[in-house]
Amino acid sequence: MFMLGFFCLALFARADWKSEINEKLKNREYEPALNLLENTLAGLDETEKQDALALLPFLYFKNNLPTDEKKALIDYFEEFGDSQPILSFLDFSVFNQALEYWGRWREDFPLISNLNFLLPASAEDRTIPEVLRLGFDLSADAYYKIQLEGNPLEGGLWTKGAHLIQLPLPFYFDQSYTLNLDLYLKTRSITVRKRIVLEFGIEKRSLQNRELLVQRQEAPPIKNVEGEVAFYIGDSLIYKATKYLQRQIPVKVYIPPPNPPGTKPYLAPDKDQPYFRGVSILDAISAIAGAIKDWKKKPPERVPASFVKKPEINFAFSSLEKQEIRTEVSIRLKAVKAEPLPY
Repeated sequence: MFMLGFFCLALFARADWKSEINEKLKNREYEPALNLLENTLAGLDETEKQDALALLPFLYFKNNLPTDEKKALIDYFEEFGDSQPILSFLDFSVFNQALEYWGRWREDFPLISNLNFLLPASAEDRTIPEVLRLGFDLSADAYYKIQLEGNPLEGGLWTKGAHLIQLPLPFYFDQSYTLNLDLYLKTRSITVRKRIVLEFGIEKRSLQNRELLVQRQEAPPIKNVEGEVAFYIGDSLIYKATKYLQRQIPVKVYIPPPNPPGTKPYLAPDKDQPYFRGVSILDAISAIAGAIKDWKKKPPERVPASFVKKPEINFAFSSLEKQEIRTEVSIRLKAVKAEPLPY
């Protein structure tokens, strides 16, 4: 009987935490409100968790605890994305402050989402990719820096929207291993490090009949090399990151055809000759307008996607030296929770 009463009391206390915190916030008792929320958070169910995790960084902000505030912001965005918290239980005066607080952070937090490999739509299944393309969405404009295993590769400014990171395919396929790709993202209010782990699963199988897989996806355009960074396991080269400069498009010079018969070189031809009779400008404009009008009537053709999203890449190959051994490779992406940085 005592245990049942205690259980009911605990349920009542959990259900009433919103009204208690609301009352403390109305009275500007920010520190007691924070202590109550921290003690209540562990016992909440999933239906109340979003409101609690959304209120937590707001209370850290009110108590002037910026380090804890940034960690709590990351916890919320990593679990619930950029969805707007409701917080409808708050008094109107407190609700306005919380709404303004979250509106500012939803515009300024550099959340990475929708992370996938991008493969050419025309590529055959299980073919060897020429490069690794990582596609994702970024929720805010941010300065960025990319590091692979601690070595800088690239930096600049990313705008809000979809982005692509392109990496060469590693050379090492003797055993399974991982590579750490770190993205440093800085906005006006926060700097975070987002780690993406590339997991290479390697499995070797013996073949009874010799097979050699040579099919490969289409290679990227030829580019001029500017610099390279190489990584080794022992004496084995496993990765080479290359920075490219796009080859300039060659200049095309127009060479006119020979002058028509009866004219002298380098002189303007006589317009009265039959070679230069044509349609009037008004007739040409009328014809173009009619063609545009007919074109508008036609439904636009659906352009196929250039790339398809894949959470995993799989391919297999046999080397020329040991054609009886087949190597099967799987490459997976694992996103680690972002970490706040002090600058």
